Amino acid sequence: MIFSPALLIPWITACVRTGFPSPAADYHEERIDLNKELITHPLATFIVDSEGDSMIDAFIPPRARLVIDKALTAKNGDLVLAILNGEFTVKYLKKNDFKCWLIPANKKYPDIEIKDGMDFQVWGVVTRIIIDPKDTRCML
Repeated sequence: MIFSPALLIPWITACVRTGFPSPAADYHEERIDLNKELITHPLATFIVDSEGDSMIDAFIPPRARLVIDKALTAKNGDLVLAILNGEFTVKYLKKNDFKCWLIPANKKYPDIEIKDGMDFQVWGVVTRIIIDPKDTRCML
């Protein structure tokens, strides 16, 4: 893993409307460190690129970057990075006292019930989804 020093970028504290244009502030009040804003547990956090369209309705297009925190304990309803039978996958975690499922966010794909004998492990919880709107690799 490569750790970089703090990257401080300008933070304009004025809210920006997404409707009609409004005058932008000509100044910024402070600088923020995206590492502090996006990462809670730096030593247990990494980024992976997504692939496929099974999570498209969770706003995860192909080639999105996912921030994964291994220090968090996955809860029911969390987006998780899991290993299922030797392959990585990102899905919603659904569980109760008796069963566990991985749930895609695309109706084209079935829910996956975790059964005895399956090699299954949650590797971490997805805490952020990073999409570059200029990256045409993210387009469907």
